[in-house]
Amino acid sequence: MEPSPARTPPPAGRLLVTGTGCASRLIDVGDLRARSRVRLDVDYVTRRKRERHEVHGVHLYDVLREGPLPLDPRHKMSGLTVVVLAVSEDGFRVVLSLAEIDPEFGHCAALLATRYNGEDLPRPTLVMPSDLRASRYVRNLAELCLLTVSPTAP
Repeated sequence: MEPSPARTPPPAGRLLVTGTGCASRLIDVGDLRARSRVRLDVDYVTRRKRERHEVHGVHLYDVLREGPLPLDPRHKMSGLTVVVLAVSEDGFRVVLSLAEIDPEFGHCAALLATRYNGEDLPRPTLVMPSDLRASRYVRNLAELCLLTVSPTAP
């Protein structure tokens, strides 16, 4: 289940969560903002300079585990085969593994930022605070798609 480049993003103020074997759900950005309890100062390097920003948000893993995760009880540690495709309003895409953001494994503090430098955002920004570059930051996040990766038959 991959988002289509032609798919219209959800309306402003909403974040679509889809996935393999999961019902789609819309999350209201205002609800995310009300739950934003994490405050971080993030530092990263762009092509031109170093930047520091103050962000407020909700951990991505906490949001994803609220919907059913595409876990298969028939397979040992099936969560280790789930990837998260983050898609911006303009189609920019980034892939993360569920394991890298799971507190029991990679414990990356990926954040859905709803405030950036004191400004409320119309759509969240996916912030990867442990990255030294901002290349995996997804601004104007419109969709999160949980996909299960399976090996192909020989």
